[in-house]
Amino acid sequence: MSRKPISGRNPMMDAFELPRTLVQSLQQRAAQTPDQVALRFLAESAEHSVVLSYRDLDQRARTIAAALQANAGLGERAVLLFPSGPDYVAAFFGCLYAGVIAVPAYPPESTRRHHQERLLSIISDAEPRLLLTIASLSEGLAQIENAPPVLSVDTLEAQQADQWVEPDLKADDIAFLQYTSGSTALPKGVQVSHGNLVANEVLIRRGFGIDLNPDDVIVSWLPLYHDMGLIGGLLQPIFSGVPCVLMSPAYFLGRPLRWLEAISEYGGTISGGPDFAYRLCSERVSESALERLDLSRWRVAYSGSEPIRLDTLERFAEKFAACGFTPNNFFASYGLAEATLFVAGGTRGRGIPALRLDEQALAANRAEPGQGPAIMSCGTSQPDHAVLIADPHTLTELPDQCVGELWATGPSIAHGYWRNPQASAKTFVQHAGRTWLRTGDLGFIRDGEVYITGRLKDLLIVRGHNLYPQDIEQTIEREVEGVRKGRVAAFAVNDQGLEGIGIAAEISRSVQKILPPEALIKAIRQAVAEACQQAPSVVVLLNPGALPKTSSGKVQRAACAIRHADGSLDSYAQFPGQQGQASEVALESDLQQRIAAIWCEQLQLAQVAGDDHF
Repeated sequence: MSRKPISGRNPMMDAFELPRTLVQSLQQRAAQTPDQVALRFLAESAEHSVVLSYRDLDQRARTIAAALQANAGLGERAVLLFPSGPDYVAAFFGCLYAGVIAVPAYPPESTRRHHQERLLSIISDAEPRLLLTIASLSEGLAQIENAPPVLSVDTLEAQQADQWVEPDLKADDIAFLQYTSGSTALPKGVQVSHGNLVANEVLIRRGFGIDLNPDDVIVSWLPLYHDMGLIGGLLQPIFSGVPCVLMSPAYFLGRPLRWLEAISEYGGTISGGPDFAYRLCSERVSESALERLDLSRWRVAYSGSEPIRLDTLERFAEKFAACGFTPNNFFASYGLAEATLFVAGGTRGRGIPALRLDEQALAANRAEPGQGPAIMSCGTSQPDHAVLIADPHTLTELPDQCVGELWATGPSIAHGYWRNPQASAKTFVQHAGRTWLRTGDLGFIRDGEVYITGRLKDLLIVRGHNLYPQDIEQTIEREVEGVRKGRVAAFAVNDQGLEGIGIAAEISRSVQKILPPEALIKAIRQAVAEACQQAPSVVVLLNPGALPKTSSGKVQRAACAIRHADGSLDSYAQFPGQQGQASEVALESDLQQRIAAIWCEQLQLAQVAGDDHF
């Protein structure tokens, strides 16, 4: 693979110079280009914005590593609890430099128990030697039940760097624990080794095309405690030696235009996020702001972490075409923490292909072209890695265009779950002499391209037909006025011993004031009945912010089902049988009730409304 030397910048490292660890990678940068800007952090004010060179970052990492080595042994754990920013980055590298296993997390919102539950679970499982944070947060964290000692990294003296002793790190040594979001169970710590990390960074560099474009600039607002923000947004630019512009998720969400302004101002060529980020920009960025944006250098607009939606991409590309953005800039990416991050991806400059399938065939686990909703390609498998589709019940390999569970293998596949051999044995399995990761995602392969159709655990099986929750959710968003986009969950409910459809949808306060709940419930049930030939057994209208989501913004459908069952969802109306169910939905006469009873018996339903479609 050819590399282009660039004046004033290191040539991209070839295979013979590949670092064994990220520690070695940063040290090389600090030695060869010490004054080159490694990271630029954007904030509300200039005094809070920070620029770090490779020398600065190496110095801070050695300082923190020395303090860690004085308090923790090789292989002990340290939990990172910072706002997204330079301290988080320095602390993560400090752990790597010390041979201490980093545990990325985030500070709890308050001292209330429910805000601390996830952190308490992580502390219980990882048994960390230290909590790493900044001085302003240390007192509150020290009050946490059974908390280990707290180390404030922003109070350390720079001279401590001289006391650092470089550890002898092996490829199989664990670099960090990435705790999964966990919707129904306690979070599990994915063991990512130094070798996993390097192997995956190589994949990302090739996939994004950085190896052929060393003048790239990466811009990221993604959370550093999440795998996509940490590995793709932060570690990749340092690994590849390209500049990085970072901002916190809160800075982006407070004003989404800031993300695009950063790409425009700093010549960002690689940036992205989940589908909702593109949708947010399409909705929130004013027409007048377009005149100030230059997105012509943006070459890799990656979308990942949640299902990619064609309507989102089309709307974004149309709105920002005047700024130099084209649909070919979109880049599909698929990955998960158990594979370090990156598993499959598109081709730079190609865009994301869409495929329409026959819905009846898909319900029978066959991927055949048809007129159904568009499904987006997730790209192809990467060098030195492989994917296959397997029957999730028999664990046998399936041919192309058959829907089954996606499995992945290669040097990026993590070393199982921390101190959880039972879960590891279920997820990391042996097949054909290799260790394969059972992703839990349903999909198929067509012409070498990976397509994801849903999550195995979220699949609804109603009257023998497979229903994908994201298809139901998108139908509701498309057909029902007043439902918040990206704030709908479809999940399985028990309907007299059979599986039925449950819907939870957030409704804004303004819509609640003008639309009666019975009208919304009626519209939702009609939309689903027409699309699925089955009306929902349950519809729950939620207040804003009530839909359970993971820390990375994914809808937690299983958590929705559990919280609906125990009555803990923050709802203001629901069907059936709660205040807010309307007269329009109710059955008005004895004749209707008798007809409804016949339908319930024939269709094995607990309840039907007068306007249901069958």
